Amino acid sequence: MDEAVRALLAELVPTPISAAPGQNMLPASARCDVGETPLWRAHQGPATLFVHGWNDTHRIWRQFAQDFLANSRPVLLMDLPAHGASKAKDYGGEAAGKSVLDVCKAEAPIDTIIAHSFGCIATATALKNGAKADYVILIAPPVLGWAEAKRREGIDPAALEKALGIIRANGGGELGPFDFTSALAGYDGKVLFIGSDADIGCPLGEITRVAETVPGAETCGFAGLSHRDLCLEPGVLNAILSFLGYA
Repeated sequence: MDEAVRALLAELVPTPISAAPGQNMLPASARCDVGETPLWRAHQGPATLFVHGWNDTHRIWRQFAQDFLANSRPVLLMDLPAHGASKAKDYGGEAAGKSVLDVCKAEAPIDTIIAHSFGCIATATALKNGAKADYVILIAPPVLGWAEAKRREGIDPAALEKALGIIRANGGGELGPFDFTSALAGYDGKVLFIGSDADIGCPLGEITRVAETVPGAETCGFAGLSHRDLCLEPGVLNAILSFLGYA
């Protein structure tokens, strides 16, 4: 197996990230795990739940959550299965969705869910299965699926096909797009999709197209922001606060 194929396959398994206490945004006393899901709460009452993306942890929200905390708004921070402080072994979309659903049930009522990338799949899956929240904000949702995103990013086609062949041989699928339209069909809250024209793997045009299939959903686009920077940019935070009526 050549290096390019090996690198592609490695993307599909979470890379262990330090879960030492010093890596947590909130103190140890704020931790209130739900099953195997590491969870931290600040302030009581209907909370905003932050759901990180693939190969990340709750610390990606260090800019956004700090604003909520500074304004005494209840916050929930979680690590998805097999990420950060989680010791769970199953890290697929269904497992991630169950983790979000379990948190939503245990910590109800949830005012808002703010999710990034793979966390958007986890959130939409949880909503499809009964999670409740008044507002949902999906930042850079992976509307293309992994394989198509890799093609658009310019990955060597031969290496990608070899990787997909290995995945198929091991019982995996084509890693196609997640059906946000179906997952959100029964959701009656307010939805905001956020994307950037510089995010090749989760393109703004495709995000807008998907948002148009979700009744009542809004779209907010940005220029020049990378996939991860969408979770760190003050302008994105301001758009979220405006959507929530906090600005």
